[in-house]
Amino acid sequence: MKHETKVGLLFLATFALIIGFAYFLSSYNPFSDANEVRLLFNFAGGIEEGSPVRAMGIKVGKVKSIEFDANRKDANGEEVKLVVTITIAKKAWDTVREDSRFFINLAGVIGEKYIEISPGSLDKSHLTPGGYYRGEDPPRIDQLLSQSYSLAGKILEMVENNEGDVVSIIKNIDNLVTNFNKAMEMLTKTGGSKNELGSLIKNLNQITGDIAHVSGKLRTKDADEAIALIHRLLWRLDDLDKKAIKKFFQEEGIKAKLF
Repeated sequence: MKHETKVGLLFLATFALIIGFAYFLSSYNPFSDANEVRLLFNFAGGIEEGSPVRAMGIKVGKVKSIEFDANRKDANGEEVKLVVTITIAKKAWDTVREDSRFFINLAGVIGEKYIEISPGSLDKSHLTPGGYYRGEDPPRIDQLLSQSYSLAGKILEMVENNEGDVVSIIKNIDNLVTNFNKAMEMLTKTGGSKNELGSLIKNLNQITGDIAHVSGKLRTKDADEAIALIHRLLWRLDDLDKKAIKKFFQEEGIKAKLF
């Protein structure tokens, strides 16, 4: 056999082995024995095809595809625009039920995004393979910041428009504390003369009058709106931290020294 023939046969054999090995790798999938479900989102939060799917922190599948669907609605009639198809290994299928919840989570501070599945209740039925289920949209930091700034502006505007009432309430509270301190001082005295008793009663009457005035101010419509706005602002700012706010401004190209 000629030398050229041997080289040609060796080349063909090597090429065939490479093709076979590549086919084996493409066909091998640890989650091939799995079921598919479709999750509905309006905001995917950075999830991509191939992102892992975890149940109770254990990888049980992956994101197979992400599709846009402008005409999709969930079981409650809510419009949803994203359909994320995921695979769930059959070994974990029994733990996923109708009341399971699907979150988009982050592994660590700067880790990869993945879908976390919370286990369902035993008295609930299993998921339907190929069925559609609503996922939990992750919070958007840009919207939280925008809405928080808007709420803060409304609170400042309300305080400015009712500056006289605010000052009056503060003065009444100061008088209330002063009179209360006087009453406590009289109670600590050992003497019990009629004059002291009369002065004590007078101070108590003044305290109750101040309390009534302050409570009357707090029952106004403006005070209720201010308290409601403050509550909403604090609730929306609860999940924000320095790193998240700084990361948002850096992603938007805004250079600012925060905190």
